[in-house]
Amino acid sequence: MRRLVALLALSICLSGCASGGGGGSSAGPKGPPPSSTLPTSGTVTYTDGRVYTVAPQGRVLRLDDITVRVQSVGWRHSVKVGFTPPGTKVYGLVKLTVANLTRSPQRVGLTQIWLRDAAGNPFLAAANASVPRNLLTIPIPPGRSVTGTLVYPVPRRESGYLLVYRFGDAKAIAKAKHVGLLKYS
Repeated sequence: MRRLVALLALSICLSGCASGGGGGSSAGPKGPPPSSTLPTSGTVTYTDGRVYTVAPQGRVLRLDDITVRVQSVGWRHSVKVGFTPPGTKVYGLVKLTVANLTRSPQRVGLTQIWLRDAAGNPFLAAANASVPRNLLTIPIPPGRSVTGTLVYPVPRRESGYLLVYRFGDAKAIAKAKHVGLLKYS
């Protein structure tokens, strides 16, 4: 039951928070009609017009230009960051392996991978977190992968999803047509 409530809350939040704004989209003959629920695994066109690919815990999330896999999630009461948002009580340290499927060097952008708790609340990674292999600072060569850590200042320790944008959408996330959700705990 808790999983169902979490998925429902996530879907409500995604429809409100992830929408790129007005402008409807026509379904056309390209696929099934939009869905108002997200699968626990797989790809679906959501009612906001975006395509969501969902990867369960322990699996690789694959979009057309990026793959992401959660290696581990740890929690600390203190991490040196450039700015601590109000309400921060704990820091989620998410160790990820990210592959660059493009033909150009890439970097993970600050707004490219969001942490969302079970209620769907979004949290940004700390830009200047003092951790070994801060994923925001590591260049990713074409066709290669790197493993590093993103630090999320949050009010409490909780499981949820990572909301992942393609490299191609990292600077214009409001216009993203295809995003990924990757379960963490």
